[in-house]
Order: sequence, then structure tokens, then C-alpha cells
Amino acid sequence: MNTYARLLKYVAPYWRRVILLVVTLMIFAALSGISLTLIPPFLKILLYEDVAPSEGTEQVKDPLAGKDPLAGEEPLARGPSQGLPLPSSLARVKRSLQGAFESFMYAGSAQERLYRFCKVLLLLVIVKNLFGYLQMYLTEFLEQSVLYRIRKHVFGHMQNLPLSFYDREKTGHIMSRLTNDIHLMRGAVIGVMASIISNTLMAMIAVAIILLVSWRLTLVTLIVIPLNVVLIGVIGRKLKKRSMRAQEGMADMTANLEEAIAGVRVVKAFNQGDFEKKRFDRSNVRHLRQFIKMQLWGSLSSPTSEVLGTLSMIFILWYGGSLVLDGSIPPENLILFVGAMLWVVTPIKNLSKLNTVVQQCRTAGERVFEILDIDAEPLEDKGKDAVFENVIAFESVEFEYIPGRPVLRDVSFDVRPGEVIAIVGPSGAGKTTLVDLIPRFYVPTRGRITIDGVNTGEMSLRSLRSLMGIVTQETILFNDSVKNNIAYGVEDRPLEDVIAAARMANAHDFISHMADGYDTLIGDRGVQLSGGQRQR
Repeated sequence: MNTYARLLKYVAPYWRRVILLVVTLMIFAALSGISLTLIPPFLKILLYEDVAPSEGTEQVKDPLAGKDPLAGEEPLARGPSQGLPLPSSLARVKRSLQGAFESFMYAGSAQERLYRFCKVLLLLVIVKNLFGYLQMYLTEFLEQSVLYRIRKHVFGHMQNLPLSFYDREKTGHIMSRLTNDIHLMRGAVIGVMASIISNTLMAMIAVAIILLVSWRLTLVTLIVIPLNVVLIGVIGRKLKKRSMRAQEGMADMTANLEEAIAGVRVVKAFNQGDFEKKRFDRSNVRHLRQFIKMQLWGSLSSPTSEVLGTLSMIFILWYGGSLVLDGSIPPENLILFVGAMLWVVTPIKNLSKLNTVVQQCRTAGERVFEILDIDAEPLEDKGKDAVFENVIAFESVEFEYIPGRPVLRDVSFDVRPGEVIAIVGPSGAGKTTLVDLIPRFYVPTRGRITIDGVNTGEMSLRSLRSLMGIVTQETILFNDSVKNNIAYGVEDRPLEDVIAAARMANAHDFISHMADGYDTLIGDRGVQLSGGQRQR
């Protein structure tokens, strides 16, 4: 399934806020466009003594007393409109709105008109920025909410993945996907969608303005668009490849960092600090190089668009200036056209920059969804409830981590309640693997394991593991209190039960002598305890 289609599932619960965001973006874009159209009224208020609505041809009274210094006594006259012709119904609406606006804006003396214009401009800016603030709030809220749902889903899925996943993946790589990659997905849906809607609407409004001013000038601006699209497409393909490499480099660096911190005692004991520095620096340099290459390609989008836009603007100024000089369009309309062109550069540049964000988000999303695509253990399956009363039996069990390389061959034995079984053998003989088959951390390649005659593969995984107490070879403790470590996974457990468990493990005496007793924090991995205390 497409990465963005999968991301949309995380947005669905917030559809009401998404609709509100879209409406807000539309109003913000419309108000931004309206503020641009105030350029000609402002110039008319300053330059002309009187402005009257016109039909087809615009007559204005110039500050030079209506005289054209190059044509004797003839009054200044503007030629027919250069804008794109509108359907008659739209043309009537336009004339009606324009007439109402001019009647309001140009009434009274020049000072009154200027004061009225300033009030309108101030009100427009205030309202526009209120919607801009609401747009930013909704965007941030939706982005963080989506990231929250993704992190929750990925972490929950990881808890249900089989041990084989953790056997082949570095801890740092897993952490990088859950933190860095998900963070890079921040703007994948909401931010990109908001930017596309906002900048596209503003660009469309600007294009509508310039079409209404002069369609011939507008055609000039479209010359560079195909070249721009082709160049941005090439940059996007290069950027995706570099983005993948940069994120893989970040994962390697995170893995080295996690290993160095987790094994700090070993590093210090063997005086390998310099070795770890060099190892980390190698991965750090690789990430730096890949990230810089990614940024070099990503940074090409904006200057490419700007250079092409500047070339277009230069031609527009030359051609548009010629139209003003021969009286084809009023000078204020050319200024509006240039203002709209300068204004449209920003949304177009923003849209071109989105390519960088999109490629990074797409790459990060693919890496995150790779984890979600791994089949989880069926903890909530509808298998039989596990019950142990008589015997656990291994029946000709064989197991292979790698096909063709068996770790266990034809293992058969029985275990009954009350028996203590010692499994001995050289390192790597498969002792731990043998025990891991009972709670179905791994599934036998051949043969079967039964409890009271029922195949463990037919039992509910959750009920099967609930029968067992497992003491791992490596002591795993959490950075929490003694009490919470003993009662791990059981909320609101009475202190009396915790103390009883500690007494059974001969741990109560040394716990009682700690500074805060059972409320003492034991540090990361129980670093404040001795090795024997951690085991108990």
C-alpha cells in the first residue's frame, strides 16, 4: 500500500479538525489575495485627484492636470482592458463589486480616502493573521497527534514481535526508527497537505489577478514552468536516494552510541575508550557526508526556482513597461501585476521546497512501515487455555535458526511437577534455545512440545506464558524503585506481597538497609546495586 495512503489512516480520527484547517487555509489565502489587490486603490488615492468607475476604458485625472507632456493638450487615456475576458455573468458581478468598492473607498476628500484605506488595511491584516495563527495551531496539533498515534502503534507492535526480529536487528536501528524516523514523518500528511492547499490557493489567486490584469503578460510567465518542473523532478529522485542513505547512517550512529553506553563498564575495564571514540566517529562522519549530500540536492530546489523566476520577471518588466509607455495598460495595473508576480514566487518556492520534505517523509515512512509489516506473535489468538498438571514433553524436537544448520536434533524428554532439571553442555550447544522453545519464543522446526498432551502450538500464547516464571541469564532491571521492579507489570500491588517475594529471594535484608527502602531508585539497569543484589 502507498506510504501516504497508510499515513492517512492515522489522520482519520481527526477529520473534523482537518476540515476546519482546510477552511482556515482557504480564508487565509483569500485574505492574502485581497490585501494584494489594495495596491491600485492606494496608488490612485495618492496620485489622482478624482477616480470614477469606468466601462471598458478607464479615464483618470492625473496630478499633472490631465495633460500628457508628450502629446500637447490631449487628456491621458488608457486603452481597453488587457485582462482575460470573463463570462457576462461574472463580468456583471465584477463590475457590481468594483462599483460598490469604489463608491466606498473613493468617497470624500483625499485625506478621508487615505484614512479610510488605512483602516481597511489594518482590519484586513488583523483578521488575516488571526486565521494564520489558527492555521498554525491546527497544523501543529494535528501533526503531533498523528505522530503520537504512529509511535503508540509502532511501539505496541514491537512488543508483539517475535524474538527473531530482535536477534537480527541492532537496538540502535530499532530506536532510530521509533524516534528519528517517526520525527521525520512530522510533516508527511498534515504539514504537506496544509502547505499544498495554502500555497496552491495563494498561487491560484495571484494567477487570477495577473490574468485579469493582462493575459499576454501572464503567458510570458508560463514559459519557464515546464523547465522548472523537469529540474525539480530530477532533484527529487536524487534527494530520495540521499535521504535513505542519511537515515541509515543515523541508525548506524545510534546503534554505536547505544552499544557504547550499554557496555560502558566493559569499555572502561579494557581501556577501550579511544577505540569506541574512533568507531563512533567513523559512523558519525559517514552520516555527516550523506546528510550534506542530501542537503546539497535539497537546497537546489529553491535557487533553481528563484533564478528561473527572476529571468521571467526581467522579461515581464521590459514587456509590461512597453505596454504602459504606449498607453495599453495603466501604470498602477503593471505595479499590481509585478506585485502579484513577486507574491506568487513565495508560494511557488514553498511548493518546490516541499519536495525535500516529501522525500524525507516518504523514506522515513517506508522504514517505519517495514516494522509494522512484520508479522506479530498471536498473543490474542483463540487457542486452548494452557494448563499444567502432569507433564511437559519434548517429542523428537529439532530447531534451526538458519535453514540447513540445526541447533537441536531429535530432542526428547519429559518433565513432571516438582522435578528439577539441569540442562548442561558446552557454550553454544543450544541450552538456552531449548528452554526458549517452551514459551514459544521460537517454534520448533520439527517435532512438538506438549503440556499434558496438548501441543503448545495449539495453546493461547498469552495463557501459555502466564504459567511460567523466567529468570534470564542477563539481569534486566528498570530505572525505577525496588518495589516497582519486584512487582513489575502488576499495578497497585500491596507492599506486603512485595516484601514476601523479596524474602523468598533473600533480598529483604539488603533492601531494608537502603536509603529509602523499597522506594529506593536503583538507576539505569540497576547500576546502584551489586551484581548479586541485581540477580536476587
